Amino acid sequence: MKPVSDKNQGNASPGLRFGILCNSTEFQKWQADAIHELLAHGHQPVLLILDGREPNKKSKKPLIRRCLEPHLLFRILQNRFFFPPAKQAADLSSVLDGADTLTCYVETRKKAEYFMEEEAAAIKTYNLDFILRFGFNILRGSILQVARYGIWSFHHDDEMKYRGGPPGFWEIFRGDPVSGAILQKITEQLDAGIVLYKGYLKTMLHSYQGNVEQLLTVTSTWPAWVADELLRNPETVFLPSDTKAAIHKVPGNIHMILFLFKLFFNRIRFHYRDLLSSEIWNVGLIKKPIGEVVFGEGKLRSSDITWLRQFASTKYLADPFGFFENKKLHILVEDYSYQKQQANISEIIYDTRRDSFSVPIILIEGEKHLSYPYIVEHQQMVYCVPESYRSRSIDLYHRNYSEEAFVKDRVLVPDVEAIDPTLFFYQDRWWLFFTLRKYSTAQLYIYYADSIIGVYKPHPRNPVKTDVRSSRPGGTPFIHDGNLYRPAQDCSVTYGGHVVINKVKCLTPDEFEEVPVTTVYPIKKSSFSRGLHTLSGVGPYTLIDGKHYRINLFFFINQIRDKLQKRTPVNV
Repeated sequence: MKPVSDKNQGNASPGLRFGILCNSTEFQKWQADAIHELLAHGHQPVLLILDGREPNKKSKKPLIRRCLEPHLLFRILQNRFFFPPAKQAADLSSVLDGADTLTCYVETRKKAEYFMEEEAAAIKTYNLDFILRFGFNILRGSILQVARYGIWSFHHDDEMKYRGGPPGFWEIFRGDPVSGAILQKITEQLDAGIVLYKGYLKTMLHSYQGNVEQLLTVTSTWPAWVADELLRNPETVFLPSDTKAAIHKVPGNIHMILFLFKLFFNRIRFHYRDLLSSEIWNVGLIKKPIGEVVFGEGKLRSSDITWLRQFASTKYLADPFGFFENKKLHILVEDYSYQKQQANISEIIYDTRRDSFSVPIILIEGEKHLSYPYIVEHQQMVYCVPESYRSRSIDLYHRNYSEEAFVKDRVLVPDVEAIDPTLFFYQDRWWLFFTLRKYSTAQLYIYYADSIIGVYKPHPRNPVKTDVRSSRPGGTPFIHDGNLYRPAQDCSVTYGGHVVINKVKCLTPDEFEEVPVTTVYPIKKSSFSRGLHTLSGVGPYTLIDGKHYRINLFFFINQIRDKLQKRTPVNV
């Protein structure tokens, strides 16, 4: 699915001029995607800098000596079993036909490569804004200074933990729940350059091929993002990494044997959870405002929460949001049935005087999956913005008081598979935060409008954030001590693990910055202590949800059916 395009964002000026360090016009697919994205954003490929050295020929060592090579097992498995689709060959000869070519020969000194001074000078005459490195190896010397914004290179690991390589490997080997990646401006320090963009994804501990695939695919959009940023503001300051991490190397045969054992057991655990461990969520009420829940003294205790009664073993309730009507608290929830594989929006009424809850009654029912019934109150009206990604739109419903129902009002954003859309008013504008289905826990998007009914415009920095630990919305943003805070889900260890509270330092039509300041964890010693992914404030009350796991026959049958039909289920 191609999201609503943010290309060029109305930029009238021409794009940046760039060169590409490469071996030929044949690239890996993810590299070709990065070049296509740059072209789509209006940036101009001016020069191909080709490596003039002959490619390494196959070893002529005797078979016995080759079998004793220390990295043989990794190389065999990487090429035959761990080869992701993102590395398939893609020919860009027709796309790059208008670019000049310059064949260069480098000198190798202590594993680093140096361009001849005359070749570096020739490249400099092209007045390039940046050079994208998809060829050559560790670069040093004057070549690093020939482009205005330097040479850009990917490092598909978190450079604060893993310098060197191979990409996405050591995270699985060490059981790290998060895999990082950076796009950097190369300096003299290996994998410790100036960080242009950085992101974090959940490590696919059960699949090395899958982990590398997601790292390559997600990062392919980053050069265009950075180029757009520099086009808008040429004086943008990027900071160098201060990493002191050890440099990792290609794993030896012993490491690979251990790695394969870990991968095997990780896969067993993954498929067990995927097939048999169904999530059962429930909704809880806390008689404290959200600011006190988040920043109050002491941790939440199980006695602080009133959990709703569970009405069926094959259903769950999640994503609570609420509003007051006739002095009663109306709680809207996702009401999901494993048996029907269907989620509707149900309403539960909390009588504050009697301290009692009604049974869930379906309020918004559709043919498509509905969840996350986000509530907005504006000018004495109550609105609901449920997640309806299968309808490929973000829809606004309004409260019909006479019928005590919600009626679809309009489409706010069409043609988008939005997850957990969160709408709120801040500093004279309406802001709409969400993630997209493809990377539903990692990449945050922002749209904004002058009116609640739109028209909504994409933020020029979309995706404004790539971080599985704090991107996906997880409840109602709120003001505390004059500052805006945004709850977000941390899905690094498990989906809906806990809620991170981000302090929004800057939110304008051109800028966005937030930092995590605290965390609300699942409530220990409660019946639902295995996860928490929604935290919403309703006046003097706070609504949360929590989960536990249960073996469920309908869940098992649904998962088998999805696998046979090759469908990818999306978490609630």
